[in-house]
Amino acid sequence: MGLAVAASTQPERGTARPAAASAMLLADGRLHLHHGPIDLVIGADGTPAAVKWAYRLAAARFDTILDELVGELDLLRRPLCQTSCRPAGDVAARMWAASMGHLAHHNGADYVTAMAAVAGAVADTVLAAMLDKARPRRAYVNNGGDIALWLTGAERFRTLVAGSDNAELARITLTTADPARGIATSGRHGRSLSRGIADAVTVLAQTAAEADVAATMIANAVDLPDHLAVLRVPACDLDPDSDLGQRQVVTDVGGLAGSDVTKALGRGGLLAEQMLGKGLICGAALFLQGQSYIIDPVKTQFNQLGKTMQYA
Repeated sequence: MGLAVAASTQPERGTARPAAASAMLLADGRLHLHHGPIDLVIGADGTPAAVKWAYRLAAARFDTILDELVGELDLLRRPLCQTSCRPAGDVAARMWAASMGHLAHHNGADYVTAMAAVAGAVADTVLAAMLDKARPRRAYVNNGGDIALWLTGAERFRTLVAGSDNAELARITLTTADPARGIATSGRHGRSLSRGIADAVTVLAQTAAEADVAATMIANAVDLPDHLAVLRVPACDLDPDSDLGQRQVVTDVGGLAGSDVTKALGRGGLLAEQMLGKGLICGAALFLQGQSYIIDPVKTQFNQLGKTMQYA
């Protein structure tokens, strides 16, 4: 999802294997990696040698990621429980670990599987490979809006949160003083199916995988159950391979009264506050029909130009 909208890197079953992974250096110096449903844009700053080496490591690690995920897809789509088997692959293990941190919320409307962390986990894995033998001053891996980043010294990372109409909702600034090294956005306007009505929910966490699963769950919690303005269908009607199965997902939301918007954001905000209290996230910004609910303990991570931030 843009940065705006969290994209999900979900391999498809029942289709021929996509062509081999491709790598291309963009005109602005960033690296673009593509394989099947996965699209990464990677940036690095540092000496030319450090950047070149980091890009080589990223491309080499990326080459096998899709095959690794497909090999454990059935396990990753199963409901999580205390006895869930830890996957063998690096990316899958990151997905599992990030999701298991939220196990207490895996029920009812907050149901997710390890697939909720897939895009963030891919970004984390590629970034880790880059840093294994290279040390750029700054680096990031953007997987359709789910971002893993590395900062040193006085380096900063800035990005936007945009709505479905590309209107700017907020700006994010992270420095080495901030604990967050992962950013993810979820909501009903993205490529992933959502059980909630949020326009966008952006989460900051220590890793992109952790931010990814938290954003999914918080976006699901921004909801007005049984409201007549909210249209829903079973997830499997839209995607037969969805890990959500028969669970209802949102397809459209009509105009809502201001009090209803506040109520829906409050539902998601409550869950986000609980996650913050447990150390699962570092901050969150929830948006719905012109209103926002911002959780930013340091008051510097999120900024809305020309607006007064509505901190929780």
